[in-house]
Amino acid sequence: MTLAEPTVSIVLATLNGAAFLQAQLLSIRRQDLKAWHVIQSDDGSTDDTLAIARAVLDADQLKITNGPQLGFAQNFWNGLLHVPDGHYAAFCDQDDVWRPDKLSRAVERLSVFKDPALYSAGRYVTDLDLNITSTQHRTSPQCLSRLIWRNTVAGHSCVLNPDAVRILKQCVPPLGIPFHDWWAALILSSVGGRFIHDPTPVLYYRQHDANVLGAKGGRLRSVLNGTYIEWVRRNLAGLTMYHDNLTPSAQRTLRICHPLHTELNLGRK
Repeated sequence: MTLAEPTVSIVLATLNGAAFLQAQLLSIRRQDLKAWHVIQSDDGSTDDTLAIARAVLDADQLKITNGPQLGFAQNFWNGLLHVPDGHYAAFCDQDDVWRPDKLSRAVERLSVFKDPALYSAGRYVTDLDLNITSTQHRTSPQCLSRLIWRNTVAGHSCVLNPDAVRILKQCVPPLGIPFHDWWAALILSSVGGRFIHDPTPVLYYRQHDANVLGAKGGRLRSVLNGTYIEWVRRNLAGLTMYHDNLTPSAQRTLRICHPLHTELNLGRK
């Protein structure tokens, strides 16, 4: 008896993405893993974003939900909350292009784990026309104390196994959390989840004026103007909301690292 192919829910967050969305959706259709569907959380697009999605994908391949219009992190999480139980989930940006084996490589590596696990991979950085300018891959996070200060997960390469999806659906980021992938990594690290990094590039990361951080420069500017420290503070404050869900080791790390730990009464029963 042949086991059914795992199903991947592709969590696509959109907002006025008409310029590049068709290329992304066509690359999803070319995936060699065929058991997928797209959950598109749209944050109020006023261009042809929704029309393009409906034109490229069949009705049974696409579910469109109304985003909360509270920033892209909340928009991604809104999509994640619609992932059916037992499905894998893949975060998807509206302006990338995926290689055909992106999903199959992830599922193959994740399938051996029953506990929560997150897969990430390398990427080709490109210009506006998808001409490759460099190859990048972030190393897998080693521990929570490192993740607190820097997000080492590239969200658009991430795939979550079903147990990770289940946990993350229970840990909705509070308003003000800056990045969905950083929050997912923080939560999974805090509950003892596994991280698998594949250095092979699985997508083309298109650089253009609307990139939130971009492949280079964005993080440095954020550090210099104080924004980055504010991101760290918001993440740590958010983690305190789920303090009792975290491992004892993660709780100790928060007590050490949290700049507001005395004010927030971390660990007090």
